[in-house]
Amino acid sequence: MIGLVPISQCQVCMEIEKKNVKVHIFGSEYTLKATAADNGHVYKIAEYVDGKMREIQAIKPSRPLHQIAILAALNIAGELFELRQQGTEEFTDFKTRLIKLSDKLQLGIQGKSEDDRPSRD
Repeated sequence: MIGLVPISQCQVCMEIEKKNVKVHIFGSEYTLKATAADNGHVYKIAEYVDGKMREIQAIKPSRPLHQIAILAALNIAGELFELRQQGTEEFTDFKTRLIKLSDKLQLGIQGKSEDDRPSRD
């Protein structure tokens, strides 16, 4: 028989329970849902978005709010794409180095030198 525990007494459920978190972005208050563990992260994200919007407003002070928000979103998306590309390139480089190291280890185990192995090209 499975013992059921009410949600109010479930330790795991309580730890992942989401609560309202109030953040301020560009002079407006937003209420978001986040777990207790994510609260700090949510505040940092809101602060980052607010900063990006303020950067754009400083450059283009006459732009309406919706344009500032869209330009901030585009800038943040551009940063994300750049970081993803950088991560992909670093992963490819790491994979290539790992294959070369694996080949050298295999040759060492077999008691051969690099000159003895067939070319991968």
